[in-house]
Amino acid sequence: MKIKYRHSASKTNTFIDSPPRWIIDNLYDFESQPNARMIMGSTAEDAADHALQNQITDEETIIDYAKNLYTEKYKGDSNDDECLWSGIIATQFVKELPQFGKIVSWQNELQIPGDKYGLTYDVIGKTDFEFENVIIDTKATAYIKRLKNGSIDSRWYPKAADMRQQALYKDLFNKPTALLYCSYKDVYSVDMEERKGYLEPMLQAMHNIEHILNIANTKEDVVKMYPLVMDNFRWGKHDDDPTKIFAKKIWQKAFN
Repeated sequence: MKIKYRHSASKTNTFIDSPPRWIIDNLYDFESQPNARMIMGSTAEDAADHALQNQITDEETIIDYAKNLYTEKYKGDSNDDECLWSGIIATQFVKELPQFGKIVSWQNELQIPGDKYGLTYDVIGKTDFEFENVIIDTKATAYIKRLKNGSIDSRWYPKAADMRQQALYKDLFNKPTALLYCSYKDVYSVDMEERKGYLEPMLQAMHNIEHILNIANTKEDVVKMYPLVMDNFRWGKHDDDPTKIFAKKIWQKAFN
């Protein structure tokens, strides 16, 4: 079986969390519509970059710009709570990011041959905000959970998938990385410098993917390797979710 494929942090994290979801996305080219939270994240980062590049600090101006992006560019619903939240989170990013210096790039993409890691397929990375001495991955979220004493609930943040991504980016771009979580009420930053052991499982999963693609003759062979389990955040909450319906058809067809 030959497919056009490039390894990335997002694809590999999907495989780690849910192989069936990786299968329908990458072998069957399923394209799901972004939900409100996804649109919120894209909007907040886009609006923050615009504000920082144009030295805009007025919060109302940033919020209005973000709300327009949310509906016009990213096709979100103006009635979503996330429409306003995206603007507020953008202002949080604008307040926090200047401490790291002048922005070198936003959404800079790098592709390298996979043989650096003993892989066949290339590996790509796409940063959020890159500065001279650090790459900051911004995460827009509706809620940052804290304990009663005010400390972050470590069961929620930082997320293992986010740290795997940043470990890969640190290696790809040869530059320190950090995470900046922002909600419409709170901010939490994570320095990756002392956090070890996150690159290895990411690379191992990439090797797992290539092994599966090497031993399978058809896409259906890959489907038959995994039970169709759809009970985590990678899937919609309801049985009539288009992603679940699509996956069920694929699995039923493979076993008929």
